[in-house]
This record gives sequence, structure tokens and C-alpha cells, in this order.
Amino acid sequence: MAERGSDIGVLMWAAFQLGLESVGVVVYLFGLFLYAIAAAVVLPIPVELLLLLYPELNPAFKAIALGLGKAVGAIVVFFVGNKVNPFIERWMDRHPIGKRVFKLLEAFVRRTGAIGLAILLAIPFMSDTAVNYFYSLLNEEGHAIGRWHFVLANLIGGIVRAYLFLWLLPR
Repeated sequence: MAERGSDIGVLMWAAFQLGLESVGVVVYLFGLFLYAIAAAVVLPIPVELLLLLYPELNPAFKAIALGLGKAVGAIVVFFVGNKVNPFIERWMDRHPIGKRVFKLLEAFVRRTGAIGLAILLAIPFMSDTAVNYFYSLLNEEGHAIGRWHFVLANLIGGIVRAYLFLWLLPR
């Protein structure tokens, strides 16, 4: 009998989880760090499932690994947004309706700033990739949120997110 697609996904996740659980705590934390970088830059998949591994590990270590990974990924996203923003600005000059919409979104980024970014990134299962690119592309050439505030918001948002997720888990 053929396996259903969902069964294959469950089997692959179980194999991945068993693989990570068998490698040791240091490799697990490094893997969490690398996955957080990838989640911040390109992966639209939340990192919360990896936080379930090694339940005996102090949540502070998981939160720090997650926060540092998001911060490193944020550096990449900030520079991508900074390089692409001028193209968006030129496009807006040719499309007045698009310009009004983008100016409203830029105003939202300017008003909420790094605190709004950190709050959005602290929400469990929120797509880091979407939020980071939204804030970096609509950052008015890096003037609404500076690079280090952007990185710090990712660090804090990642740490808070890990604690929130682990705290909300049923015991």
C-alpha cells in the first residue's frame, strides 16, 4: 500500500528529530543557531518545533541560540533590504497608487520601529522571513530603523519568542 504524503512528512520529521537528539547538546544548539539564521533569511518555516527537542536542557540556552541566530540572519536581511529599497523607491515614482500604499507601509515601519519589529518577532509561529523583509524593504533606505536596532530587535524577539513558546507548552 502506498504511503500518503502526510505520512512521509511525519516519518521524515521523526528521523530528523531522532538525528538531532542523538548528536548531543552542543551540536543541537549549533543546529538551532544555524536554523534560526536560515529562518530569518530564507526559510518561511517557524523554528518552534526545534525547541521541543532536549526538554531537559535549560530554556535559556535554547533562547540564546535562537536569538543569536536570528540576529546574525538579521544582518543579512538588513543589507538585502538596504540594497533593494532604492529600486522600490524608483518603482514608486512611476506608480502613484503603489507609492501611496508603500508610503503608508513605510510610515507603519517608522512609527513602530525596532520595538514593533521585536514584538512581531516574539510571536510564536510568526514567519521571521516575512516580518524581517517587510521591515527591511520598507525601511526608507535604512533611516526608519538603524542596522544595530534591527539586529537587536531580532535578538530580543528571538529570545522572548523561545521563552514564550516554551512557557506556553502544556506541562
